[in-house]
Amino acid sequence: MADKKKVIVIGGGFGGIFAAKSLEKLGRGLVDVELINNNNYFVFQPLLPEVASSNLNASDAVVPLRQLLKRVQVRQARVMGIDFDRKVVIVIQGARMTPVELPYDELVIALGTGVDLDRIPGMADHALTMKDLTDADVLRTHAIGCLETADVTTDRVVKDQLLTFVVVGAGFSGVETAAELNELITRALRYYRNIKREDIRMYLVEFAPRILPTFPAELADYATENLRANGIEVLTGVGTKSATATGVELTDGRIINTSTVVATIGNGPHPLVQALGLDMHWGRIRTDRYMQVPGHDHVWALGDAALIPLNDDPKEDPADYATQTAQFAVREGSQLAANLVAKLKGEEMKPFAYKSKGSLASLGMSKAVADVYGVKMSGILAWLLWRGFYLSFLPGFIAKLRVGLNWLINAVMPPNIVQLRIRPPATRYIHFWKGDKVFEPGMLIDGFYTVVNGRFKLTIDNPETGEHFEKEFRPGDHFGERVLLRSHLRTGLVEALEDGLLLFTAQKDFRRFARAFPALREYFKGYIEETFGGTDKAFAPGNVEDMDEKEPRT
Repeated sequence: MADKKKVIVIGGGFGGIFAAKSLEKLGRGLVDVELINNNNYFVFQPLLPEVASSNLNASDAVVPLRQLLKRVQVRQARVMGIDFDRKVVIVIQGARMTPVELPYDELVIALGTGVDLDRIPGMADHALTMKDLTDADVLRTHAIGCLETADVTTDRVVKDQLLTFVVVGAGFSGVETAAELNELITRALRYYRNIKREDIRMYLVEFAPRILPTFPAELADYATENLRANGIEVLTGVGTKSATATGVELTDGRIINTSTVVATIGNGPHPLVQALGLDMHWGRIRTDRYMQVPGHDHVWALGDAALIPLNDDPKEDPADYATQTAQFAVREGSQLAANLVAKLKGEEMKPFAYKSKGSLASLGMSKAVADVYGVKMSGILAWLLWRGFYLSFLPGFIAKLRVGLNWLINAVMPPNIVQLRIRPPATRYIHFWKGDKVFEPGMLIDGFYTVVNGRFKLTIDNPETGEHFEKEFRPGDHFGERVLLRSHLRTGLVEALEDGLLLFTAQKDFRRFARAFPALREYFKGYIEETFGGTDKAFAPGNVEDMDEKEPRT
């Protein structure tokens, strides 16, 4: 054991687990392998759209790392940093959140990519994503919630907004997410008697001239026609300009009013990878053909986080580098392990070389497109091939068996429309366009608002007394003080005078903070007196002492 080299693999995606598994097998007796990951499971990302559509349970798309890597030490922890000079990985683990230093002899970085939607105003705060298991669960729950509310509302504008769904990005993930979401809604409609199929609007938005740009044009055209035949409006050659809680603005000026925006774009470097100070290009770590990081003799990188050249003289052409797909990551993991072991043995390493076997994309409703070994297929045959391929690709026999059985069962069973409520964060940013209403009289008090940018106007009218009150709010101002009181309904109207951003704090959380922070309570006493002229005004928020109605248990 004392002679073994310590190899740490960071990341539990395709590249990480196949590298760790191959290292343990090829280097048995030579290396001691440890894999570090935030979660204790591996996510089979190609199946996430099927989790969102209820075709699979959430547990079907994940496999416990300890079952996959029985001979590898698995550590569930968050990597905070890497000291390359001291050859140490710093992690945070457990409830105490204490930094722990883990020394290594060889380090493998397989952290994948992150999501960066900041270049599109409002997208990061209002769009759902499809990167992890939680994302798929949230999308399914959100879509069912839209159907539940739309079935009972009498407000036509609200109903239309709830029944409009926008998926941004028409690569593999975007096409499959739109198709599966559309299938879930179509299958679920028989349980919602007040919603007709023609009420549903599903958009797939792609900036490129066509969808599925890596597929042959004829297959992309087939996919477009099939999606449109199933009620999905495919918009190509147009991007997204901004997003709010009530809609998305396209680059051609169109505004789609919607409660659901799913972003499958915006892949960016993992935050940790970006902070390591390594040589990067296109948001990925540069490596040599053996997957070693130049300038760091004991550091390797693979998967979506790495830019691996496929020839000795790569140009500024993505075709000269390994693509960011599961196919490549699996082969990279095996080859990296072989090279690392060869290095430790003093043997010759082999440069990475691999050619894609093809591409497959599901279109829902038992249809797909496939380009495998140059053979182009579409329809149900391609769909069966798609399912067979991913079933075989799943790591572990138990996972294959469970997914296969659930596919058979869910083919004849109705969709699961149980809505498991997910509590939103205590604070969140909300974007508004000029003219949008933040809230209006009669709405339930839900939170407190702070202006980050833009201008907002509060109007309060009392028809019984004729009293009228107006106030404009600018960055740094706030409104919604009644979160501290017993009143349950809004009495004022707040509108955006220009495009703006608010920080929203949920009522329950804000009241807890106010109770524990007397200075804040005293501030609002003075603020209400100064702004509204006292609590005796009919339009005043009320008596701030009411915030003490329920004291916390001691």
